Amino acid sequence: MNFSPQLPFDFSVSEHFTFANLLVPARNAELVDLLKDLERYTEPVAFVWGSEGCGKTHLLQAVCRDQEDRGALQALYLPMARIRVFGPEVFASLHHMDLICLDDLHLVAGDKAWEEALFEFFNRSREAGVRLLVTALQSPRGIEFALPDLASRMAWGVTYQLHELSDEDKLAALDQRAREKNMPLPPEVLSYIFNRHPRDLQGLLAVMETLDKLSLAEKRRLTIPFVRKVMNWQ
Repeated sequence: MNFSPQLPFDFSVSEHFTFANLLVPARNAELVDLLKDLERYTEPVAFVWGSEGCGKTHLLQAVCRDQEDRGALQALYLPMARIRVFGPEVFASLHHMDLICLDDLHLVAGDKAWEEALFEFFNRSREAGVRLLVTALQSPRGIEFALPDLASRMAWGVTYQLHELSDEDKLAALDQRAREKNMPLPPEVLSYIFNRHPRDLQGLLAVMETLDKLSLAEKRRLTIPFVRKVMNWQ
């Protein structure tokens, strides 16, 4: 497909969310292999579920960036948390894309108007050959859909659980992000950040972004006293 519709929104993907810096447990290797080769995947939907902060958003944005970089599928990232303001009609023209990555489907579960729009969009997409990559906190069977038919459609392809990273994996991710930014981060400071903040990876990475900006603005090295002060951690 080479027709690109003029959409009323543009949710760009982060340059930091790539396959290169994606950390997932070994038991999710099959899922990552599938998402790196979606052009050959013929099922109508791939459904990925997992707890908050386990990397679902990173995964979807990595897929979109990978497709764009390789000039493969025409992909669109849609965070449900942000597209809800546009109403269910946002799905009216999206069947002209090759791949739709829909993040946090659970946010509209139980809303009949949204579910009916999604159900109709799923059917149109299948007829047009559009692939759907969907994430949620629960599996299709665990979400309380108002429309049973939508629940069954979401299970027509493959379903994977994205497992939580270990603490060691999360520490490695923070250290990697610091290296990417050429931001000196002593081990004791890394441990301090990790122990003082809730251990969801996206929240921890957001802390890293904040500290990077503040340390540059104040021309200060990252030390425990500096982190404690700017983050207001008592």
